[in-house]
Amino acid sequence: MELDSKIARFKELIAKREELDAELSGLLGGAGRERRISRCSICDEPGHRASTCPSKAADAPN
Repeated sequence: MELDSKIARFKELIAKREELDAELSGLLGGAGRERRISRCSICDEPGHRASTCPSKAADAPN
């Protein structure tokens, strides 16, 4: 199978999958999984992780 044929088939399969996902979502009431908001393990504030914690940078010795 040539590369162009594979790409075309891949696109067809993706379109079918999106169609099936939309139909299943409609049957299930459209309720998708909600993403959990990340919480920092240092300051326990939402929206960032320990590696990017602003408190961590303020507490770091110079």
